Amino acid sequence: MTTNSSAVMITGVAGLIGSHLAETLLAQGHQVFAMDVVDPATCHNLDLVRDHPAFHYTKGDIRDPAFIKAFFRPDAAVLYHLASVVGVNRYMEDPLSLIDIAIIGTRNLIELCERHGVRMLFTSTSEVYGRNPAVPWREDDDRVLGATNVDRWSYSASKGVCEHMLFGMHHKSGWPMSIVRFFNVYGPRQNPIYVVSKAVHRVLNGVAPELYDGGQQTRCLTYIGDVIGGVIAAANSDAAIGQAINLGNPVENTMAEVVQMVLEEAGSSLTPIPVDTGKRYGDVYEDIGRRVPAVDKAAQLLGWRATTSARQGIANTIAWARENPWYLA
Repeated sequence: MTTNSSAVMITGVAGLIGSHLAETLLAQGHQVFAMDVVDPATCHNLDLVRDHPAFHYTKGDIRDPAFIKAFFRPDAAVLYHLASVVGVNRYMEDPLSLIDIAIIGTRNLIELCERHGVRMLFTSTSEVYGRNPAVPWREDDDRVLGATNVDRWSYSASKGVCEHMLFGMHHKSGWPMSIVRFFNVYGPRQNPIYVVSKAVHRVLNGVAPELYDGGQQTRCLTYIGDVIGGVIAAANSDAAIGQAINLGNPVENTMAEVVQMVLEEAGSSLTPIPVDTGKRYGDVYEDIGRRVPAVDKAAQLLGWRATTSARQGIANTIAWARENPWYLA
């Protein structure tokens, strides 16, 4: 199969990472063939790419083999596979769809990519490490998951199965694939159901932010502007073929610190509302105390490091939200 080096595919293009990725790839001169389940005319995340002459959008579901076959470009240089269900609330609301989209959709795409020799960049998650207490997490560390009756682990399990499929096909045939594992990506346009975006959305609307279980759990926040460079590097580096690579900022912040930064950068005097997740979610939810990436592999293979501090990224996100009233509506 002849490869068109300017043609790339993106699944899940309407999300935070997918939409920013499309903008960057278009700016680099690529023809971007993209899909998602949303109507592009009403999706604000696609405002900056919708009318670009090199952006080609198809609405559909990756669980549908006929749709995927019609969407697929055998001459593309790479498929950026981002389509997924994300957000702990969504894991608990519809675990069957989460698992089907991840596993069935990814299997459909792996088969097409392997058959036509198209490289895949698969976006995975820090959730695959589960609750392994030994941080920072290296790419070959053990996965330590909770009980199967705790719904939050369905996302980790489904992404883990997808990684097994990718590694299996790579080991079998040498098919070129790479995996990146994200650590708490945030930034402009993110759905306001996550730690930073939810706090920003609430505070700018004059509503007190929520603080879960005292806020002493830590996260390593990774700004979207940093992440995109790592994703593209992983998709194009020969050294990344057959590898899983963490993309994260190794600097830890407690959730209390993150909420306080949002309040300070927004100039707000609101007081956080304490939330007991046991009372709100019951036994189907389990939190992770620390989630910290080892980042030397990304530095060595890709020459990539996150450089945006949490405070600067939060300030950027607040400034963008204030300039885009549709987001706060």
